[in-house]
Amino acid sequence: MPAVEAARAGHGAGDGVNAPAPGAGAPALLRADGVRFAYPGGAPVLDGVDIAVPEGSITGLVGPSGCGKSTLLALLAGLLQPDAGRLTWSEDRARPPRHPLTMMFQKDTLLPWMTVEDNIGLHFRLTKSTLDRSAQKARIAELIRLAGLEGAERKFPYQLSGGMRRRTAFLASVAPHPRVLLLDEPFSALDEPTRIGIHQDIFHIVKREGITVLLITHDLGEAISLSDQVLVLTAQPARVFKRFEIGFGTERDFLGLRENPQFLALYGQVWEQLAVQIQRSRRPAGQAAA
Repeated sequence: MPAVEAARAGHGAGDGVNAPAPGAGAPALLRADGVRFAYPGGAPVLDGVDIAVPEGSITGLVGPSGCGKSTLLALLAGLLQPDAGRLTWSEDRARPPRHPLTMMFQKDTLLPWMTVEDNIGLHFRLTKSTLDRSAQKARIAELIRLAGLEGAERKFPYQLSGGMRRRTAFLASVAPHPRVLLLDEPFSALDEPTRIGIHQDIFHIVKREGITVLLITHDLGEAISLSDQVLVLTAQPARVFKRFEIGFGTERDFLGLRENPQFLALYGQVWEQLAVQIQRSRRPAGQAAA
């Protein structure tokens, strides 16, 4: 099994350093240890996955198409159970306990008959909240302000641009103040300028809220600019091949970051490792590397 390594932002290409244990320096909220999973009658999709997700961090997951990234998220969400290995969560010491987990999908899940503010507040309608009605309204209004959606509160989804719809779906995911937010390619349908603008808003919000995020994406720029660590998965059966630490801090200018020499160097390093796995995924089964 390839060793997991880390490359820090600011090192030149090829300056990867041996990684400390994933999550070193911060307590891990979520861990996967030796996780293996196969769908009934099929070959293993994941085999030997080891991940530590530090509390309050953003972890980007990249890998060849079809390698099992979404399956891994489903396991972490409890929608599937591993065949082997262990998934563990740290104890929630908040009182009252926080909502454990929410998920935002690539597919548009806004309810078309509800307004922006009603979609964002749907969690409060469906569950018994510790917030009273006035506190719920105040939270929805604050999230709308943070995402720049003032004036759109009473609009319906069909009246929104693509970027506004994605912002609304994101706010619906963070309104319950979850410990963990799983993002499964939620911004892939947007043009790049719109996507970068949303990145700025969501990064600020999740850091402000102390939400731990796992992001699946095929966009390396998105993974590097948003994340605190990026994990490159192998082709199936997937496991972690490389880990890159992202050292851009909590105050990031997402427009300027794309021109940062450290960003460009790190992009090249991540792409180099991902390309190895893409080539491996295209080889016929049983064919050895040259």
